[in-house]
Amino acid sequence: MRKVLILQKVLPEYRVSFFDNLKKELKKDGITLDLIYGNGSKEEQIKKDKVDIDWAVRKRNLIFTLAGKEVYWQPVIKELKGYDLVIAEQANKLIINYFLNIKRAFSKQKFAYWGHGINLQAHGSALGNIYKKFFIKKCDWWFAYTKSVKSFLISEGYNANKVTVVQNAIDSSTLKAQYESINEKETTALKEKLGIESNNICIYCGGMYEEKRLPFLIEACDSIKEKLHDFHMIFVGAGKLSSLVEEASKSRNWMHYVGPKRGREKAMYFKISKLFLMPGLVGLAVLDAFNTNTPMITTQYEFHSPEIEYLQNNENGVITNNNLQDYVNAVLKAMEDETYLANLIKGCSTSSELYTMERMVENFAGGIKGALGLKEDNSDRVNVLASNS
Repeated sequence: MRKVLILQKVLPEYRVSFFDNLKKELKKDGITLDLIYGNGSKEEQIKKDKVDIDWAVRKRNLIFTLAGKEVYWQPVIKELKGYDLVIAEQANKLIINYFLNIKRAFSKQKFAYWGHGINLQAHGSALGNIYKKFFIKKCDWWFAYTKSVKSFLISEGYNANKVTVVQNAIDSSTLKAQYESINEKETTALKEKLGIESNNICIYCGGMYEEKRLPFLIEACDSIKEKLHDFHMIFVGAGKLSSLVEEASKSRNWMHYVGPKRGREKAMYFKISKLFLMPGLVGLAVLDAFNTNTPMITTQYEFHSPEIEYLQNNENGVITNNNLQDYVNAVLKAMEDETYLANLIKGCSTSSELYTMERMVENFAGGIKGALGLKEDNSDRVNVLASNS
């Protein structure tokens, strides 16, 4: 019986289904998966998206500031014993990673990173990224979020045969089923509750922090409203900039801040919306767009997460030049041109079948077996099949 441990700084709600299904998948091959996760910082807790898993272990992180940066100590050294493979998030702030870097050189226990390879919300020459690059090869295996991450790792000299492309995803089948189950009576009731009589509705759904460019979005919405008089905007989510959105909505009766929503209730707000507006950092939120047939419109922002590669301009969403006027024009075009919008929705529907949690589980399980020397990792083959299906 092989034993694998995954360490997570925190456990966001969107990862629960993935871990549950990965544990079941590995069990088929006689591999035991355990998970240890901790508590997040005050800023992370504001998002209100952290949960628990009954079979996993929660350990309280010690969080402190060093040289102006937040640092985490995960008290798990005693728990590491007996595992053939330990997988940890690639983050400079996680002290346990340095211990695991050293431990792999003096034991049979293998250590793997799971992450982006580089902090995409900072320039490549930033000190933190220089530090990350130095440690890229200090592991036995890599679980890369997307194909572009694998390309970056290879460019830094990491062995391509020891990189699994996990194709980062969420439990899209559940979201899609929730979305499709909503009927017209329910959407009519929700619109009445919000005081909306129009069909020209857009949505923002996600964390509310600086990289999401909420001031830019609010300004864009004001410009859209000037040209499209029955326009309404819904904001779903929470974060340190929630108060900014909440204040903006108080002075605009067409702007609605509803706070964080989950499950079917979240799907309801997508059901009444035509477009998903996110001019700043795009990550897994693009999959919400695909699975609710709500095309996303973003910009050529330089600090997107790897999942931005899932969004194909003018096919399943829109990526505009990084300026206000082009963004506003793109939103207006999609709202007013029914044929154009229909094609974007068709692209979303097609893409929703490619980027799934089930495929991510298959890729990740294959990578674990590859890292353990049990079989050849086939994640690249799976991704090729996905892109051609």
